Amino acid sequence: MGANAGKMLKSIDGDNKGTDKEIDKLFGMLDKDDSGVLTGDEYKTFFDEATKYMLADLKKAGHDYDDDTIRGWLQQWIDPNRDGKITKMELHRNLKAVLDAGE
Repeated sequence: MGANAGKMLKSIDGDNKGTDKEIDKLFGMLDKDDSGVLTGDEYKTFFDEATKYMLADLKKAGHDYDDDTIRGWLQQWIDPNRDGKITKMELHRNLKAVLDAGE
């Protein structure tokens, strides 16, 4: 999943007119149980992949952050109510903004 998730995150991060479609694809790939909500391992996998992507992106821009800092930042943006779940609406509302903020 890593390479595919990384490619999708890069596409979402770019100036892509198909951002909503890419977010839907990413969500569908992660939502293994088709519940419409990322929980448990799905939730962890999303943050593992997003943290890895953001660390690399920020490093290219000359920033030096650790995994925990990036993961915490992502969780504040993507799961603002801290319920341990990511809905598709939360991902659509916040993913592009947090990826763009890392530039």
